[in-house]
Amino acid sequence: MRVALIALLCAGCGWTGGGFRTDGQEMPRLRQVLALEAGTVVADVGAGNGELTLALAREVGATGRVYSTEIDAARLKKLRAAKPGNVTVVEGRSGETGLPPACCDAIVLRRVYHHLTDPASVNADLLRALRPGGVLVVIDFPPPFFWGRGSLGVPTKAVVAEVAGSGFEMIRVIDDWPGRGPLQSYCAVFRKPRL
Repeated sequence: MRVALIALLCAGCGWTGGGFRTDGQEMPRLRQVLALEAGTVVADVGAGNGELTLALAREVGATGRVYSTEIDAARLKKLRAAKPGNVTVVEGRSGETGLPPACCDAIVLRRVYHHLTDPASVNADLLRALRPGGVLVVIDFPPPFFWGRGSLGVPTKAVVAEVAGSGFEMIRVIDDWPGRGPLQSYCAVFRKPRL
């Protein structure tokens, strides 16, 4: 069975409005970038309200698995109550995912990387959770105007430097990722080196 990890450290920024939409352009692109199929094991780290977790659970089917990781206690309770049979809820912490070592083929952080207060620790944990050759996908948005990193986005250059500095190989940046509301998003794709 193929294993993939979708790391979503939160569902997105509340001020941008709306949640994950399976009827939009994002799920087909995620499916392609991650090569999702029935039987894939996926983890949605920082799952927020669980919309992406549920979409991924449908994608991987009954033979697949979704790890849904979150740090907020209220959201964890909601996820545990609403999870389908192919979802495992995992409690994360601010500097780690809570996932076991070498459990995944792919990791996605969806519009949450800009919230990380210790990206080096999180990136090291993500690298540890990936199998050799595993893919890391960071979906986020650049900060507006001349603001730096923070709750209003993170520059692509910062993500590339931090993630590559943690031991990942840069694959590509997709600049036209579907955004939320007025925000233009990007998708940075990395790989854990094969040993």
